[in-house]
Amino acid sequence: MRRSAFNYIEDILRDYPHYEAYIRECEQEIRYPHTESDENIGGGSSAMQQEHATATLIRIEDDRRIKMMRRQQEVIRDCLDFPPSSDVVKEMCDELYFKPNRTLTLEGVAQKLNISVSTLKRVRLSFFRNICKNLGIKYD
Repeated sequence: MRRSAFNYIEDILRDYPHYEAYIRECEQEIRYPHTESDENIGGGSSAMQQEHATATLIRIEDDRRIKMMRRQQEVIRDCLDFPPSSDVVKEMCDELYFKPNRTLTLEGVAQKLNISVSTLKRVRLSFFRNICKNLGIKYD
């Protein structure tokens, strides 16, 4: 597997527990954009409130960052739930990528799961290839 693809998947997995907050933050940026205060005293109110609400919803649905994060979130969830993903994969992801303060290394996780390091590396590589395939990332 190419090193760049491997590192990219690791980054996605580390961000996976925070995707809901990231998506919510992006939606808030679209709903409540920073606007300069209007110094026009006595100006009328806008009659475009309904169109603004509809346009905001459309912008949220069309936002590329939100689409990308939702897609990555869905692919990781599907790969974790896919039958070949065993408890080993889930425990490995929990220990190495999902915990905020990682305490174990790959060797420590292998020891905790009572498997060899080479077996854990093969399982991780297979899991990463599955994610790459579903995201459309070239990995070889």
